Amino acid sequence: MAVLKVENLSVGYKSKKGLVNAVNNISFSIEQGQSLGFVGESGCGKTTIGMALMGLLPENASILQGNIIFNGKNLARFNDDEWRNFRGKEISMIFQAAMNALNPVIRVDEQIAEVIETHNPEMPKTDVYTQVKKMFNLVEIPENRLRDYPHQYSGGMKQRAIIAMALACKPKLIIADEPTTALDVIVQDQILKEIKQIQKALNTSVIFISHNIAVVADVCKDICVMYAGQIVEKGTREEVFKFPRHPYTKTLLGSYLSLESEENIKVPEMRDSPDLITTTGVCMFAENCNCKSQDCKNKTPEWVNLSSTHQALCFEDVLNKDEND
Repeated sequence: MAVLKVENLSVGYKSKKGLVNAVNNISFSIEQGQSLGFVGESGCGKTTIGMALMGLLPENASILQGNIIFNGKNLARFNDDEWRNFRGKEISMIFQAAMNALNPVIRVDEQIAEVIETHNPEMPKTDVYTQVKKMFNLVEIPENRLRDYPHQYSGGMKQRAIIAMALACKPKLIIADEPTTALDVIVQDQILKEIKQIQKALNTSVIFISHNIAVVADVCKDICVMYAGQIVEKGTREEVFKFPRHPYTKTLLGSYLSLESEENIKVPEMRDSPDLITTTGVCMFAENCNCKSQDCKNKTPEWVNLSSTHQALCFEDVLNKDEND
């Protein structure tokens, strides 16, 4: 049974030029203990999805349509009080840029304790700090560093502290938004290993958001590829990365150099992204697609089932043409 099911979700931002359709009619689900990755270029709507799932959309943004069903509750209908009781307890988020997510004038252990106390006001102080120590052990931060201030931590330790904070109330779902940003390769690898180990130990579901395909492939079993506010392809890791079908997915994968290839790699040329205010009723990738048909400029593409787990938002003749080229 799916712990989270998102149905036809659309999110818009008010701007001086009009309504920006940042997320456009997307649907997906995730099972308990499973991992789902969102990949795509900057500005495609990945982080907006995470913020919508956490009820943290900015004032100029709103959910235009759709449902966010979490264990039978529709989060899209939550008010502020419901979100305060829910956020951090049932769903938690690992934010990017850990150095900005920690309060610089409060000791790290106190920040994690605050999360636990907020959702467990009757828990004795001794039990709260026992839980804090467990979280520090889980993310492998030495116990003698509990009382440090954030500025005394390295970048990797700050990211571990943010993970500990996200896990403090043992949520059923964690949203990791670019959790390895600004970390060196060695620390990045350590953080990814810890996320996988924690997921397995706690049977927590993880939504992993990143523009880095290699990182998502390392962590997630299922993948959603996004472009211009839409999911354009989804499937298992092997289906999406080894047998991509949507033209954008192929373009995205083609932009990554491989040390194994002996051929000269020609990176596809990309024009400007579509205007998310005015572009409607057409394929959002049409202007950049080398396999486009007349339908791409006049109709909205529909989902094509490639297997029981693999789908692409495209026209069948385009997919077939691209497959034969």
